Amino acid sequence: MEQDLEYRNILNCQVEVKNAVNTSQQPVKLPQECWNAASIPIPKLYDFALEKSILKKRADVEQDLTSTGSREDLQRNLMTKMKSVTKAKEEVCVSILENNNYDLKTSVETYFQSSTA
Repeated sequence: MEQDLEYRNILNCQVEVKNAVNTSQQPVKLPQECWNAASIPIPKLYDFALEKSILKKRADVEQDLTSTGSREDLQRNLMTKMKSVTKAKEEVCVSILENNNYDLKTSVETYFQSSTA
């Protein structure tokens, strides 16, 4: 669903067409307030640099986790990531990851839920 565009610089301007036929009359002249409003600089568009950098880092992390390699390498990477987040012992991380089918997010949540209980 399209929303109406809003041009705040020319909100109060009016253009009057005096004659729609090609004649030798003077062309339609815009009021001075329209010319003044048109000369106001438009702010620079937001470039979403921060959001783009966050998404790139996330993609890089996901690429690291799913990079081609053996299943053991992938499990080892997941255990290392979990260990760095939770600061838990390796045996604890492996156990929780195995119980959660090596789902890193679920495993980390399980660790923190069990440690607060």
